[in-house]
Amino acid sequence: MTEVIATNQTILVVGGGISGLTAALEAAETGKQVVLVEKRPFVGGRVTQLYKYFPKLCFPTCGLEINQRRAKMNPNLKIITMAEVTDIKGNAGDYTATIKISPR
Repeated sequence: MTEVIATNQTILVVGGGISGLTAALEAAETGKQVVLVEKRPFVGGRVTQLYKYFPKLCFPTCGLEINQRRAKMNPNLKIITMAEVTDIKGNAGDYTATIKISPR
């Protein structure tokens, strides 16, 4: 297991689909520290399997690529892939999460 030192200002996002990734990015861009945990080896979720999506009917890579670039450039966002939250103790705003990271 890897230990991530977090403060009471750290936001935990579980799930790296397009919604989780976007939520993590938006929070990180406000200056908060964000940890995103994804069980797969990559972020993007089901969007990566789509051919085209509404409303612009563009390929999923056009929107996902932008978010992945934003994620790489943001020092407030830590993405942990191949990992799962196994335990959460405490209350909203004051919790400790245990993250199990699978071998690569």
